[in-house]
Amino acid sequence: MTEREQKEKEIATIRKREIEILLSDADMQRLWIKAGEVGMTAGELLTSFIGDLVGGTYSNGSDERMYANRWLERCGFFYTAEKTFLRYLLEYGELDEMIFNYEEIVQCKETLAELEARTEKDEDDLEEIEYMREDIIYRQKSIDQIFNGFIKWRNGEHKGFVEEMNLILKWHKDMKGECD
Repeated sequence: MTEREQKEKEIATIRKREIEILLSDADMQRLWIKAGEVGMTAGELLTSFIGDLVGGTYSNGSDERMYANRWLERCGFFYTAEKTFLRYLLEYGELDEMIFNYEEIVQCKETLAELEARTEKDEDDLEEIEYMREDIIYRQKSIDQIFNGFIKWRNGEHKGFVEEMNLILKWHKDMKGECD
């Protein structure tokens, strides 16, 4: 996919997003004044800043991206952030694999339970049951390997896989705009 095609694909997904932020009345007024000084709404100003911060669909230029990221680095959020499983997965590029394998295991277990509950099973059912059992084992090994890396990164401390995974799934759902 060309850069232009990628940009067109991103532009097609632009829509109103709702992100809750906490501001004092005075800070809200200051934000609107800053935006008004440059002929923008507060939302337009924040959208522009976010575009620079994430190197997004619309950016104001390379210097602006550099300064937005310098701001983030200088704030020290990376140094004070808790060493969560989500952070680990993001830093090591394992998030998509973890979520995919986890969701596949959940789906396989549901289908497997349905197949095993059948009173009469044909040859295809038995093959499918065996395939699903093997698939679950394979995916679980991948999950265990990643989670063990996280445990080492945390020097053995963690909340437990289920709790960590629930936090990740909620974050992922919220990120995709599928909030409850």
